[in-house]
Amino acid sequence: MLSWLESRQVEGDFWERWMREVQRHEFESVIRFIPLGRSARVLELGCGEGFQLGLLRKRFDYVFAIDPERRPDEARGFVASTAETLPFPSNFFDFVYSRCVLEHVFSRSQVVEEAARVLRPGGYMAHIVPAQFWKATSVLLNPFAYPLHALGKWSSLRRLARETSAAHGDKQGRAGNGEKNSPQAGRPQFSRVLQRWLLPEVHGTYPSHGAEYRAYRRKHWAGIFDHPALTPIAQVPLLSYGAFGLLRFRGLGWRERLGRCGLAGSQAFVLRKNDSEFP
Repeated sequence: MLSWLESRQVEGDFWERWMREVQRHEFESVIRFIPLGRSARVLELGCGEGFQLGLLRKRFDYVFAIDPERRPDEARGFVASTAETLPFPSNFFDFVYSRCVLEHVFSRSQVVEEAARVLRPGGYMAHIVPAQFWKATSVLLNPFAYPLHALGKWSSLRRLARETSAAHGDKQGRAGNGEKNSPQAGRPQFSRVLQRWLLPEVHGTYPSHGAEYRAYRRKHWAGIFDHPALTPIAQVPLLSYGAFGLLRFRGLGWRERLGRCGLAGSQAFVLRKNDSEFP
């Protein structure tokens, strides 16, 4: 676990460093339930920029990944695809992993079906999904936390713009990268911030905040993972944290304890594919 001082040395802005710390903790909390060696064949669903992909590659030699929109920085083993239609043969992987993917798809049962299909008998899958505490804080804290979040992003972009200007000069930066690629081009627009402040967006593919809150119940997620070819191994409450990352890098010990007391920001479901088609 990174200390406060060590975390300042990690690349990326403050928010990105915090989210990577959360992802690292979640990964370590889940991987202890996966008794596989380095030669295991692994698939990550929704790899994004590739941070978790890097964590998997440190433990396993054969790691594949899919994502419908983003290509990871290290594209070895990557295939552009959706999680609902995996371009892999059946019984191919020893381990399937995802984090905060299922709430963003429209057919969650189809994703579980596909993950079970490509998993070999005796293989494992682990899915990290949001919990109700995370959803509640994202709505209740939005009136004052979202402006602070936008301000932090704006400050980071200004700092990056100054650093870029000092290193290359304004004219050279515009000539080499184009105005649209400058850090200032990505700054939050006031109208967008105001809209997001007054009308917070639904996080996933649910029709409303209420529907999303109900869907993040542990019992509801367990129903999605109820598959005849899968046996539940563990349901793991993870760190207590909210959508805006208040008090980042602080109190990871008590965050763990609060998570176990029902205030987890996310939860993990670990399952094993049965050796035969049906249990």
